Amino acid sequence: FSLVGASGVVVHLGVLTLAFEGLGFNFANSQLVATLVAMTTNYVLNNELTYADKKLRGRRFWTGLISFYIVCSFGTLANVSVASVLFEAHIANYLMAGIAGAVMSVVFNYAVTRMFTWR
Repeated sequence: FSLVGASGVVVHLGVLTLAFEGLGFNFANSQLVATLVAMTTNYVLNNELTYADKKLRGRRFWTGLISFYIVCSFGTLANVSVASVLFEAHIANYLMAGIAGAVMSVVFNYAVTRMFTWR
């Protein structure tokens, strides 16, 4: 789970940079897009690797993804809020704010998705 989470941070920062610098999105929208992409890749990797013994397939894959999004939405709200405050207050540049936001949701998402998505 930790390796998947670490890969999610790499995906997050790559998408954040693409959205913010490459596509010209504002920071909050860039952080949100990056978070959603990272959540999706984390779900797929966790389903394949971390919870291979409980792998969700077919219809359960899609209902699991929806439950993953719902459960992680609380972490996403904290993530985007904290990162946006840090960036807009000039406390951190966009990458450091993005990392801080991602860290906000890691522990919460692990604990909650383990209980609800892969029971």
